[in-house]
Amino acid sequence: MSDKLCLRCDWSGETPSSTCPECGTGLFTSAPPETPRSAHRQVSSPERRDRVDVPPEEPRSAGRSSRDARARPRAWITSGLIVAVAVGAFVFISSHTPAATPATANGPASGLDGTLIYAAQDPHGWVLWTWDLRTGRVARGPSVEEPTTLVDASSVTPGWVGVTSSEGRRQVASILHFLTPDGRAIRVAAGDLVTWSSGGQDVTSLRFGDRTHGCLRHVVITSHIVSFGTSDVRYDGPMCGLPLTIARDGTFIYVVAARRTAASIVFIGGGYTERFIDDHALVSLSTRGDFLVTPVPRPGSGETGRPPPGLELYHRSPSQNGPVPFGRRSQPLLVDEFLTWSWDAGDAYVLGLYRGVRGVYRITMGPGVGLRVPELVDQTDAATIEATVTAGGDLILLQDGELSFVRARELRPLTLPPGAPRPAGPLLWSPSSLDPSGSAS
Repeated sequence: MSDKLCLRCDWSGETPSSTCPECGTGLFTSAPPETPRSAHRQVSSPERRDRVDVPPEEPRSAGRSSRDARARPRAWITSGLIVAVAVGAFVFISSHTPAATPATANGPASGLDGTLIYAAQDPHGWVLWTWDLRTGRVARGPSVEEPTTLVDASSVTPGWVGVTSSEGRRQVASILHFLTPDGRAIRVAAGDLVTWSSGGQDVTSLRFGDRTHGCLRHVVITSHIVSFGTSDVRYDGPMCGLPLTIARDGTFIYVVAARRTAASIVFIGGGYTERFIDDHALVSLSTRGDFLVTPVPRPGSGETGRPPPGLELYHRSPSQNGPVPFGRRSQPLLVDEFLTWSWDAGDAYVLGLYRGVRGVYRITMGPGVGLRVPELVDQTDAATIEATVTAGGDLILLQDGELSFVRARELRPLTLPPGAPRPAGPLLWSPSSLDPSGSAS
């Protein structure tokens, strides 16, 4: 039997009755010791359920529930404010943070080093810009006349850059000592044709007059030493034909002279000229003395009905076997434009058509007498293409204003840093990181 308790007269004890033996008030039954505190007490009498059914803890629990109910709206309001502040901060930071650039947007990401020098146009004319591919820094350089060629003249003095500009029908060769915005292009030579030697050490200019007798014209060819500002006339006399191209290797000078529909490559000696390769035009001459040429068939030579003449290679000394063609005899490599040489002059890059595919092709100058198959670098329909090659052999291309580079036979985009103007002219890669003042590191 359980102990019972009277809350009125504080009587307690064991009794079978449900009322207090002293005052007759209803008794409360004590919970057994093993019953958990949280368990509900049982009703001792049906008629007293309203007094004993709710344990003492219930009123406190009810109080907490009401407080929780009142606190819940405040918690939602606080959480909403926190979320609103976080969203506002995210929007503000996103709107004031520059967009992430692609992996190829700068030199460090691309893995390229050195400096890319390129020409761009602004409302006032042409400007050279330098892009340090290692740091990604782009700097404005000097203003120049319309550039057609950029030459690395660092063999004369580190940081010097040669520029060939077009001034109407004349070509002008100038040297830049500094690449700062106030740098001035110093004129070295001018003529109907100009060409630079390897390393930019000297410039050769050619001036010609009107025809005098038959095919003869008066021609003056002069060599100009860049570092000293001196010049020496190499040839002053008649030449048969119209000079179209001038080129030189380390020592010798060559001119393409056209006569009506024929053309020949002429060697310029000390005061004389000599026909060197007949019925060919010169596409380019390497620093090693290898000639890239195209045949110029004479009228009535029986060449009608055959494929158009393609690009051919003459080594330093023309062999008895004649030039080596690129491509197949029935499908030669037809060249639209010469682009650039590799640093060791072992490879050349041209824009041409081969087997019906127009694109940038790589051709090799290595030894051998057999047919040479061009390697397609990139198929393209671009109207304007410029190119330069790094010392590591990476080809940098500019096609209709868009830059890319080729590494391990894979063409990858090369995006300019934000704010840099788009290239619109010739390119030049320099192996050093150039300071705008012209010094190299």
